[in-house]
Amino acid sequence: MAVAVTVAVTVGVAVAVAVEVAVAVVVAVGVAVAVAVAVGVAVEVAVTVAVDVAVAVAVGVAVEVAVLELVAVAVAVAVNDAVAVCEEVPVGVAVLVAVAVAVAVAVEVAV
Repeated sequence: MAVAVTVAVTVGVAVAVAVEVAVAVVVAVGVAVAVAVAVGVAVEVAVTVAVDVAVAVAVGVAVEVAVLELVAVAVAVAVNDAVAVCEEVPVGVAVLVAVAVAVAVAVEVAV
């Protein structure tokens, strides 16, 4: 009888330990899944932010290039107009210098 009780207690303890190990394994797997999900979300957020920044930079560069092209066209038109006026009216070197300075100032302000 004592042997049967000892075996029963031993089996009970073994079952309890097995259940405790199984619970620990389930908890560990749950924690691992939670960490994997958190890392996945963090990576997705980081990629989204990187893409947003890249798009913003690309748009900024495109706008800057477009503005510089417009300024270049405006300067070319202004220079052509100034040269045309100077060719039609004998105004001298002083007016040409003044026009060049005005164009340079306009370019500096525009940029």
